[in-house]
Amino acid sequence: MSAKEAAKKERELAEAAEAAAYLNQELGADYEAIPSDPEPADVLLISRSHEFPERMVQVVTIPNDYQIRADNQNLARFVRELSTALRTREVSKLTVGFTPLGPATARGIPRAQVESLADYLAVQRPEPSQDTRALDFMEMLALDPELSAYLSNVVLFRDEGNRDVTVLTPGVAAALPDDGSWIEDGLALKLKRYGGREAVKELTLVIGVEALVDAQQVEAFRDAHKEEGLPFKEILINSAEGT
Repeated sequence: MSAKEAAKKERELAEAAEAAAYLNQELGADYEAIPSDPEPADVLLISRSHEFPERMVQVVTIPNDYQIRADNQNLARFVRELSTALRTREVSKLTVGFTPLGPATARGIPRAQVESLADYLAVQRPEPSQDTRALDFMEMLALDPELSAYLSNVVLFRDEGNRDVTVLTPGVAAALPDDGSWIEDGLALKLKRYGGREAVKELTLVIGVEALVDAQQVEAFRDAHKEEGLPFKEILINSAEGT
């Protein structure tokens, strides 16, 4: 086995083990992940007590097409503008993280939305008793509906050692398309390889993606499959937040 193939097998086993941990927590099961040589399974989830059915697992990682580069100019401009706007409002001892949606990366965030966000963050900083404060999609929707089209969430970190304000630039794979098309691509990779729905109907598909996955993306995918159902027996997504 080549070094590249060995690394692929190691990644598949790690993704399956993460999915097994989720199933163990949700079902009270005792699954462990072991390699599987015969196709179509990449990994087998077996119950140590034999009380739970064996799961044959296919693992796919999301194509690099949806990776977001840390040097994306639209995001870099947003970081500069928000940093300046917060300093103008005399904000300090604060670090700001954010998760961009597709339009933010493709077109940039309008200046009016940057200013409305800065106004809000200036009065929503974590109190001394808190280390962090998270603004989810619904809070941003209430703040500025236009802004919610560009950001999935914003997280504030109280940083007593930082006399300034720092806005973190998201790294690779920080966000994915809102329409769930990246899940479709993960399915397409396996369906094409194994010849369609019939060949994979008894398999568990584990999709590994080092990104934040929100409910909007998953619901869009579910809506697209309401009539025909899922091609796999079940689909589990390992994201930055967990499975």
